[in-house]
Amino acid sequence: MIDINFLKNLDFKLNKSNNNFDLKIKVKEKINFLDQLSNLLNSWIPITNAFSIISYQTKNKEIKALLLDLLEKLNSWTPLKESCKNYKNIFSQFDISIIEMWEVTWKLGNSIEIIKEKEEKNAELKWKIIWALTYPAVVITLSIAMIVTFMLFVIPKIQKMYTDANVNLPELTQNVISISEFLQKNYWILIIWIFLIIFTLSFLKKNKKTKYYFDKFILEIPLFWWLIRKKILSLYCINLWTLLSSWIIINKALDITKKSLENSYYEKELYIIIEKISSWVPFSEAMWIKLLTSWKESPYFPLELSSLIKIWEQTGRLPNLLLKARIKYNKEIDNIIKNLATAIEPIVIIWVWWIVWTMIMAILLPFFNMVNVVGK
Repeated sequence: MIDINFLKNLDFKLNKSNNNFDLKIKVKEKINFLDQLSNLLNSWIPITNAFSIISYQTKNKEIKALLLDLLEKLNSWTPLKESCKNYKNIFSQFDISIIEMWEVTWKLGNSIEIIKEKEEKNAELKWKIIWALTYPAVVITLSIAMIVTFMLFVIPKIQKMYTDANVNLPELTQNVISISEFLQKNYWILIIWIFLIIFTLSFLKKNKKTKYYFDKFILEIPLFWWLIRKKILSLYCINLWTLLSSWIIINKALDITKKSLENSYYEKELYIIIEKISSWVPFSEAMWIKLLTSWKESPYFPLELSSLIKIWEQTGRLPNLLLKARIKYNKEIDNIIKNLATAIEPIVIIWVWWIVWTMIMAILLPFFNMVNVVGK
């Protein structure tokens, strides 16, 4: 037996006023925590001892607070799944369902391992997309910063120089000067508008009444719509595969999956499918509902995915088919990311070239006029 009585002397105290239910931890920290916990549990260390060991070793105050609270609840015979429900910012409905399922089988270490693998795969997919969009985002941000700096600090000095020289300004230079004057006088209005746009988008995303339309709009963004849908379908396949492999019934598995996709439009589509299944409509027909009513394939649940459900109803091997579909979608996502980066790069180059050319010509055209006047 491992003696961990030294943990009783921990001087870290929980804030009982708010129960720490608003705690948040980063995905990387959550993965590390789950990895430590699964290793300890799979080594046949009791869960209370595992929590105590990790809470003693970790330097993260949020994880320490979480573990000590869970440890206190376990010592008072509160089921782990009930305690985890209080921390919605850390444990999703997917996590709680897996913990609940494996608590029954006394294989909690396996459930923690499943949650960790799910978090790792989701994080990997997310970072692939972010990495593909980093280059164009950085270039566009720097170019906008260059334009603003140029308009606020460079153009006013050039304008004064040409005004003193009494040079006739071409239309391009006059337009650039007008934009510069507008920015100098109204820059604070633009800053307010930027904050209003950010606030509005954040509100639309978080508000329950508008989130559905916001999420549907996200699925229609040019260039990115196919990538976003593939990402959601990949999460759909891996989450549903994990739940069904854990012997969770299809209705509950779909209900948990729809919440884990974090897209209200897909959530509504899955809600309709669940209702159809509850009315004893075959799963494959429920997936084909749009195809059957409009005679047009749904772009959100493609026919190839619905076909897997039909095969499952005949063979009973849905989890394996979903895993293969998830691998296929991930390969397609990798190809889309590569092609997207290749397609965006020339657009960004043209954008930067156009900005630089416009600025240079706005400055040099009046100078050429000055040279012509002096030459005459």
